[in-house]
Amino acid sequence: MEWKVKTFDEITRDELWAIYFARVQTFVVEQKRPYQEVDDVDKKALHIWAEEDGQLLAYARVFHGEDHTSFGRVLTTPAARGKGLGKQLIERVLKEIDEHFHHPRVEIDSQDDKEGFYAKFGFKSVGDVYEFHQTPHIKMILNK
Repeated sequence: MEWKVKTFDEITRDELWAIYFARVQTFVVEQKRPYQEVDDVDKKALHIWAEEDGQLLAYARVFHGEDHTSFGRVLTTPAARGKGLGKQLIERVLKEIDEHFHHPRVEIDSQDDKEGFYAKFGFKSVGDVYEFHQTPHIKMILNK
C-alpha cells in the first residue's frame, strides 16, 4: 500500500478520476444524497489517499478555513472497509496538517454517526446536530 499526498495541480488525470469516482460512489450513491459533490474546495485542498495496485482504498482532503484547518470527504472504499484504513487515514491527515498547515485548531463537519470515531483522535463536539447535504452533521474541534 502506498500513501499519496498531492495538491490539485499535481494529481494526474487517472488519480483525479479515481478520487471522484470513490467520492461520488460513497457520498452520493451509497448514502443516497444528491448534491454537488465536486466543488471549488478541491482546487485549493491537499489530497491524501492510499492506493494499492492502482486502486484507491482511502481518501480525504485537507484545506484552510479562516482561522483553522479542516478536512473532509473522508472515505474508505467498500473493498477496503474493516481493515483499519480509516484510522490510518486520519493519522496521516493529522500528520500532514502538522507539516503543511500552521493553525492550532482543526475544525471538521462530521456526519453525526462518525462522532465517536473522531473523538478517538481527540476531537470534541461543539453545538447541536445540523443538516448538511441532507445528512445530520456535528461540528467537531481539535485544539493542538
